[in-house]
Amino acid sequence: MENAILEMHQNLTDGLFIAFVTADDEQYYSLTKSDDVQFLDSKTVFIKRKSGRNSIINLNLIVEIEIRRGLF
Repeated sequence: MENAILEMHQNLTDGLFIAFVTADDEQYYSLTKSDDVQFLDSKTVFIKRKSGRNSIINLNLIVEIEIRRGLF
C-alpha cells in the first residue's frame, strides 16, 4: 500500500489530488503534489502541508483511495 500511494503522489500533476475516502463517502482527506507524505507505520499516513497544517490518517478507516481533480 505504501509504495502505491507514494507512486501515485510522485506522479500527480497540477490540479489533481489523492483522496482518502471514508465510509460515509462525504468526508475525505486530500494529498496534493506540494504536500509532504510519510508513513508512520503500515497503516498510518502523516501529511504535512505547506500551510503548516498536518493530518494523520488511519488507513483502516479508509474505504477507497482515488485521484480526483480540483480541491473545490
